[in-house]
Amino acid sequence: MKRTTLLITFVMLMVAGFTQKAAVVSAYNYHKDGKLDKAKEYIDKAITHEKTMNDAKTWFYRGNIYIDIYRSTNDEYRNLDPDALNKAYEAYVRAKELDDKDQYTNDINNFMPIVGEAYFNDGANRFNDGMGALDVQDSAAARNAFMGAVKSFEKAYDIYKEAGTNDTTTIYYISVSAELGQDYDKARSTLEQLVEMNYPKSSIYSSLAGINYNQDKDVEKALKVYEMGRERFPDDLNLLLNQTNMFLAEEMTEEALNNLEKAAEMDTTNATIFFAIGAKYNEIADDKSKSGEVREDAFLKAVNAYERSIAIRADYFDPIYNMGALYVNKAAVVIDSANNLPIDKQKEYEVLKSLADDYLKKSLPYLEKAHEMEPNDMATMASLKEIYIRLDMMDKKNEIEAEMDGM
Repeated sequence: MKRTTLLITFVMLMVAGFTQKAAVVSAYNYHKDGKLDKAKEYIDKAITHEKTMNDAKTWFYRGNIYIDIYRSTNDEYRNLDPDALNKAYEAYVRAKELDDKDQYTNDINNFMPIVGEAYFNDGANRFNDGMGALDVQDSAAARNAFMGAVKSFEKAYDIYKEAGTNDTTTIYYISVSAELGQDYDKARSTLEQLVEMNYPKSSIYSSLAGINYNQDKDVEKALKVYEMGRERFPDDLNLLLNQTNMFLAEEMTEEALNNLEKAAEMDTTNATIFFAIGAKYNEIADDKSKSGEVREDAFLKAVNAYERSIAIRADYFDPIYNMGALYVNKAAVVIDSANNLPIDKQKEYEVLKSLADDYLKKSLPYLEKAHEMEPNDMATMASLKEIYIRLDMMDKKNEIEAEMDGM
């Protein structure tokens, strides 16, 4: 009787073992037939049973099933598991760990670039989600999407590297995603890596210098990074302008103007560049600490730059307004000189007064155009009122005064 019981128990154990191995076979067959829901059902059972959970084949099949779930164009199958890609990768890793006879390792190694590509595409999708969130000004959603992109791109890079490929493009996307996701430590380290690799994109220097300057508050390091980038990409306009913005922020006037002049040579159709040149020379022209000769030279250069900016964009308010203000300020300088003359220099005084009035007349077309473009701008109206009074244009003065009162 005891022998019979032992035999029955042995048979039951054998049946249970075969049942679980049959689950692996069923998963394989359903996968082969394209029935991913049933394949998933059976392979999920197989990885939890002691008879099959430590079998390399089980995990190899699981990797194959889950990567196809992730890549499926059928929404019903793709929605079977939102984490299918990670589970596929984890399954392949586990299969290689258990494959002591190397039955599946070569196949897994051949599949890994497909998994890497899937992670890269997942990173790209998350990156696009982040850009979409930025468009609607949802900064929290954008940051979450970009950091998800970082994780996927990093996984893709690790897989490519394990396969013997040092994919610099993936590193670049890690850096961009990390910067947009505000993980500046990761962005900095990957950007430094790209610089060492001589990655062929000028933007890495602007990004790295920007982090050095804005986050690290390290002006010297930022300047060195821009210098490296400009040496490597001397004709890159965006890099030049980004460096110029830093010069402007640090009040490095001479360096900023040198860059702006180069930028104007590189892009003769950019009204903003000529406006920036005019604005910088305008500052020098208004700087009373400078010599008269320096201020006069800056004045003429500002006029020229503003004229070129307006010629490119006739509806560009900033250079139009600034040109008017430039002439007004020039008139003020001349009037100050006239007022400082001795009382017996009446003739010289009249000459300077007439010159000041000429500058005010030159300012009018620009300030009147600026007023036409932005009729509610009080600074423009106040300037016009003073000029009209100065030039004895009382009808015009009354008109502008009425507008100001109406506001």
